[in-house]
Amino acid sequence: MNKSLSFLLGAGFSAPMGYPVGKDLNKSLLKCTGENFSFNTDGLLCFSTDGKKPDFGFIPDYEFEFDFCRDLMLYFNDTKGYFDYEEFYDFFIYKAKEDPKVEKLFISKNYGSHKHLTDMLFSIKNIFNQLVINFLVDKEGNSWYDNAAYMGVPSFSGYTGILNCFHNFGKDYLVNVHTLNHDLFFERLNYTFGLQGELCDGFEELGSPYYGDLSVDKRSYKCRLEYYTGNYDKKYRLFKLHGSKDYGIYYASNGSTLMPENYIKTRRGISINKLFKEIEDSNKKLFYERCWINYHADFLTGTSSKIERYQEPLLFNILFDNFKKNLNESEKLIIIGYGGKDTEINKMLLSHFDFKNKPTFIIDPFAGDEIKNLNFKLGGSLIEKEIEDIEIEDLL
Repeated sequence: MNKSLSFLLGAGFSAPMGYPVGKDLNKSLLKCTGENFSFNTDGLLCFSTDGKKPDFGFIPDYEFEFDFCRDLMLYFNDTKGYFDYEEFYDFFIYKAKEDPKVEKLFISKNYGSHKHLTDMLFSIKNIFNQLVINFLVDKEGNSWYDNAAYMGVPSFSGYTGILNCFHNFGKDYLVNVHTLNHDLFFERLNYTFGLQGELCDGFEELGSPYYGDLSVDKRSYKCRLEYYTGNYDKKYRLFKLHGSKDYGIYYASNGSTLMPENYIKTRRGISINKLFKEIEDSNKKLFYERCWINYHADFLTGTSSKIERYQEPLLFNILFDNFKKNLNESEKLIIIGYGGKDTEINKMLLSHFDFKNKPTFIIDPFAGDEIKNLNFKLGGSLIEKEIEDIEIEDLL
């Protein structure tokens, strides 16, 4: 099986499961008050089992960072006349420290022990990324699917048509699926008639020296975690170009410094800030070394800041090299749920896929101007159907 084809998925692919598209996520973030969650002493967003705001007996500094993040989102919305979570990310990373009104906002309120605006802006990155992850849930409130049952019947509400297409393409092609989404929904589809357990993502558990703490009924266990090896050995191959809600970096000690060593995948119930590596000391005795630096999963956001990270060597540069290689070798390109607004992704599509001689299909029942323009440049076929209703004949 030497022939291959490429998919590119955006937020619209997960929308039938109830996941928020950009405008929905913007609304949720802007309305967020923090009345039902807090941040524990490790800086991790947490909820109480009774649905009320957790009470630690004191106010952690992370709560003040959330307050400032919320106030800054409202300021951005008032100033721009709209709120876009990716533009806001770039704003507080690059521009906010130079805005005198932001300085005035910071001084006008008591944000705990934080003395300097630059320190606060650095700190709210951890807060904001956790807020984004918090809202990445489906219509049932789920975001992990490792307990999902296998669905062997050729039906999956919202996805029946496209899963039939995946199943049929898998008979003749290596199917490269590139997604810009951070959620774990596509991985859930591995346990369906469509993919039939033939999905790989370059992460492997066997031989991994990395572990996480799994707490069950007030007991703690070390649980082996998958790490990135870059091995893609099945017919459906998943490349999460912008990272994922379960990706994290393990930082290893190097003298007095910490060095990024490898990407790992967490699991449900394993905190991203409790990662360990099994290593051997000078006496050849094994022990666990802990990584202390992570607060949240590592995924890319922002309009321009994420592009800067495309060249990072541990993972993203490898993923994008695969993306370009896969485009070059693909017999066809199928785009689903992508709005066409990522200029760098568009450049790669136009530069590396042979659109003059090979077909492009864009599935979008509500195509906007950006994706219509991209479709025109690619000479593609715009299929204005729901992915539930797609038939293999639409993509031939």
